[in-house]
Amino acid sequence: MEYGQGPRSGARDNGLRCATYLAVGDLDPRVADSLLDALREEGIAAYVTPTTAPRGGYLESPPPSGLTDRLFADAEHIERARKLLPTADPTDAIDFDDAWQQVLASLQTPSSAAPSWPVSEDVAPGSTASIPVELPIGSGAGVDPAEEDHFDPPPPPPLPRLRRVTWIALAAIIAGVVVLITGYDNGQLFWLAIVAIVAGVGTLIWHMKDGPPIDSGWDDGAVV
Repeated sequence: MEYGQGPRSGARDNGLRCATYLAVGDLDPRVADSLLDALREEGIAAYVTPTTAPRGGYLESPPPSGLTDRLFADAEHIERARKLLPTADPTDAIDFDDAWQQVLASLQTPSSAAPSWPVSEDVAPGSTASIPVELPIGSGAGVDPAEEDHFDPPPPPPLPRLRRVTWIALAAIIAGVVVLITGYDNGQLFWLAIVAIVAGVGTLIWHMKDGPPIDSGWDDGAVV
């Protein structure tokens, strides 16, 4: 049992005095002043003095800077003073080191083999049973994927039919080119070949405007 010698330098009291003081316990400095006021209302002389508290175990939250206040009260009213002490924190009785070791052990223990789904939904080993599924109409059920992916290209467009004038112009161009290349008749038909080529090309160009536009495609509709 620790006896006090009265308020000293650095101590805080509640303004009352007595002959003998006894240590009541250690307090959080944040509640010491409130407890001194409560003891003064009860007529019990008391004071607190700072003291260094030991550091707690893992996860404990000691007061800032590791200091506590030790409460001393009138020895004649020590039991009454103890009844006014704040209720002890339930976590003080917890062995945090032991609790932490239990958490680590639970993480290292293999998980249970029990499945996370209802046992009634289990399928017997080797069973091939399946639940029938009704597909909506038009979903493509029963269609062979090979037939669905097969693509038949459309037939090529028919070749355009050349008009008689076009044939004559092409024949004149070909004949003129042959005469110029072969030197037929010792060059006597040279100018006639030139005229035939020019006339054939001019005829083709002249009749190009009578046909459909070049970007109209093969299906140009009815031509009047």
